[in-house]
Amino acid sequence: MKKEDPEIIQTLRQEERMGKLHAHTPGKHTIIIPKELEEEPLDSIFTILRHRKEEDIKTIDLGDPIQKYRIIFDNSAVAIMLTDENERIVHWNNYTEQLLGLTREELMMRPVKCLYPPEEWKKIRSENIRQKGIQHHMETKMIRKEGTLIDVDISLSVLKDHIGNVIGSIGIIKDNSQNKQMEQSLRASEEKFIQLYEKAPVPYHTLAPDGTITDVNEKWCNLFGCIKEEVIGNPIFDYIHGDEQETAKASFKEKIKSKKSYTGGHERTYIIKNGEPRVFVIHDFFSFNETGGILSVYSTMEDVTGRKKIEEEFHKAHYWLDKKVQERTGDLSKENQVLKKRSNEYKRTIGELHVQLEKIQKSQKKVEQQNARLKKLDHIKSNFLNVTSHELRTSMATIRGYVEVFLMKSLGPITEEQRRGLDVILTNTDRLDQLIQDTVDVSHLESGTMKFIPEKTDISRLIQTATGTIQPMADVKQITIMKEIDENLPEMIIDQERIKQVLVNLLRNAVNVSPEGSRISVKVNKESEEVVFEVRDLGQGIPKNKQKKIFDIVYQIDSGIENLGFTIAQGVVLSHGGNIWVDSEQGKGSIFRFTLPIAPLYDQEGKNQKSCYL
Repeated sequence: MKKEDPEIIQTLRQEERMGKLHAHTPGKHTIIIPKELEEEPLDSIFTILRHRKEEDIKTIDLGDPIQKYRIIFDNSAVAIMLTDENERIVHWNNYTEQLLGLTREELMMRPVKCLYPPEEWKKIRSENIRQKGIQHHMETKMIRKEGTLIDVDISLSVLKDHIGNVIGSIGIIKDNSQNKQMEQSLRASEEKFIQLYEKAPVPYHTLAPDGTITDVNEKWCNLFGCIKEEVIGNPIFDYIHGDEQETAKASFKEKIKSKKSYTGGHERTYIIKNGEPRVFVIHDFFSFNETGGILSVYSTMEDVTGRKKIEEEFHKAHYWLDKKVQERTGDLSKENQVLKKRSNEYKRTIGELHVQLEKIQKSQKKVEQQNARLKKLDHIKSNFLNVTSHELRTSMATIRGYVEVFLMKSLGPITEEQRRGLDVILTNTDRLDQLIQDTVDVSHLESGTMKFIPEKTDISRLIQTATGTIQPMADVKQITIMKEIDENLPEMIIDQERIKQVLVNLLRNAVNVSPEGSRISVKVNKESEEVVFEVRDLGQGIPKNKQKKIFDIVYQIDSGIENLGFTIAQGVVLSHGGNIWVDSEQGKGSIFRFTLPIAPLYDQEGKNQKSCYL
């Protein structure tokens, strides 16, 4: 009898060996139902046991067989089902209902094939169970009431009457789900172990007890320049430095004899793929069979060549330093006397430095006081500039208004000479007004008080507006303004009036420096996370040593530049998180470029994350 078989199967087999149970395979493993019992298939198995008792008095007395086997039947830890000749369920034990989640009403006369997935039932039928008799350990799947599948082990036996006609079958069903889960977990664990072994960042090799290589991982193969198939079967000693091979063999034999699972790490020199000797610390771990014999040796290799070199260098350096220390000790004892003298001098010097420090601290306080006064004066200057500019612009507006009235001859006729004079006044009034506005803007940029009003801006429309503003000035000199604008420019959140001011300042300069009848160009395109603006003129150009100074307010004033447009342009662009510069070659004109980040520096409420203008 096999230990894993249910008790009822073991009993039936015992009876078969005693000659009381006849089977069919063909002619074997088939339970024969007496003719007089054919009309009672539900109680057939227990009735058979009763008649076996009556037929053979010499059988070991096991008590009432019907009672015994009914208890075994009802309380068995496996499911037992009986079917009729039409493969319908007619009898079962308690565990069957528990295993399948079905009630007595649901099981009674249910076709047994309904308990199997179609493909599993097809596999069962293909085994011809009715021809073979008992089929041991046939693995399949069954369907529970809720539709879930369970893995089971089944043993099937055909029931025949006294003349060999099939009247049903008996099935012993064991829930195998837990074993299947354990098998899956074991396979998953094995896969993880294999992956850890193969993909480990250090070399691994596995040895037989005689030192023959049985496995290596990828790191080992890469280090030694071999593929696994070339290595397996070779002695590990072939890869050890020739000077250490005999020692390695003797040491390995001693470890095998010791039968310890771990004997500690040891250093060994190996020759890798390029012929280079490298030192490794080897850790050997031994696995044993049931009798205590060694199965395999699992070894890890830690490359310590670099560490050994460092240790050698360290020892050399230590020796050299020790020698130097001894030499220097004599020198230092002499120098110590000198240092004592100097120490006294340093003390005097420190005293003098303390006096100087006190003077510096007093001077620092004066500087701080002066800074405070300068800040106050700067504030006063700003207020004065604001008030003065307001008053000047008011007066300029009045002058401009009266000049325009005179020019319109609203106060009477004027001569041609008077008209020319009024035009001069009007032009210089505009220039002075612009200078005042520029001065105020520079002051606000320097103090960080310039306000920006960010809004979604169409760059193409902004360019059209800026060039339209400067067009009348260009028309006077018959200068053509060319525009080249990228069609895929995104909308930007910027202060469009201030950026327009930057463009107008650069275009005004381009018109001023370009000869009559020439052309200037405006180009805008997207580069990475920025939009690049470019204004090109055909003027005389700017000397290389002055190109970086052109945006400096002091340089513009000293150079006699008529407006502060470059300084304002730089301040506005930097405040938007961009950059501005000029490329110029004397005699070939200049190209002013500035960039603005696509990601806004200001949100739409006008909050500035940081000011970039200093």
